[in-house]
Amino acid sequence: MAKNYFWVKEQADGSKLVGLNDQGRDDLGAISFIDVPAAGASLAKNGKFIAVEAEKAVTDIDSPVDGTITKVNEAIIDDPAGLNSTDETQNWIVEVK
Repeated sequence: MAKNYFWVKEQADGSKLVGLNDQGRDDLGAISFIDVPAAGASLAKNGKFIAVEAEKAVTDIDSPVDGTITKVNEAIIDDPAGLNSTDETQNWIVEVK
């Protein structure tokens, strides 16, 4: 499922942070579970990225970017409620380079 559910922010070092945007929060509802690939995994734009269980859907969501995951936001793995925040310092999912 290719949806525009993510924001992507380029960092000074050339890496990109990827997080859940307002449309994703609105369409999915409160997220109760997220399955994210581990650091070192490769992503392909429009290829499988994450699996979520949410209030309105249980689905796989495609990646908005190409690259290799360099960092995973462990806080949202442990507590997916962080994805419901509009604060990008909390709702980022992965860093990709």
